[in-house]
Amino acid sequence: MICCPFHADRNPSMKVDFRFHCFGCGADGDVIDLTAKLFQLSLLQAAEKLATDFGLSATGNSPRFLCKPVEKPLSLKEQFYKILCSYRSLLANWRITYVPQNPEETLHPCFVASMHYADRVQYLLDILLHGNVYEKQQLFNGKEVTALGEAIERCKEIEAAA
Repeated sequence: MICCPFHADRNPSMKVDFRFHCFGCGADGDVIDLTAKLFQLSLLQAAEKLATDFGLSATGNSPRFLCKPVEKPLSLKEQFYKILCSYRSLLANWRITYVPQNPEETLHPCFVASMHYADRVQYLLDILLHGNVYEKQQLFNGKEVTALGEAIERCKEIEAAA
């Protein structure tokens, strides 16, 4: 059950399966009817919109109706999660890519960074995902993720120069 999109002032229920039915106003129909009502289009325009949106065209000359998805900004927690996961992935890649082939080989700075920072990145992810409120607040207020990012960026520059 979802809320009926045709009522701003009330909240009747709506059944959606192969057809929709609004128990509030009695609106009923198929996907073309629903699209026409939602976007205030004719039935032909609704069919063309659906065909265009899903990359289908019966005639090849249907107009394009653009609907942009609304992107909500990431929360601070989501931003930190994205950053830390990208660091963890990069460090894991460096650990494999730059592993020494023999004991006499000089250690590549990216390999050293992967060994040095990987546990810290995982620890910060653990705090982010499972820490208490105080630990999370310390993480968000601190500069540790920024400093870690700067150190990793310096290693990326070394990698790019090689």
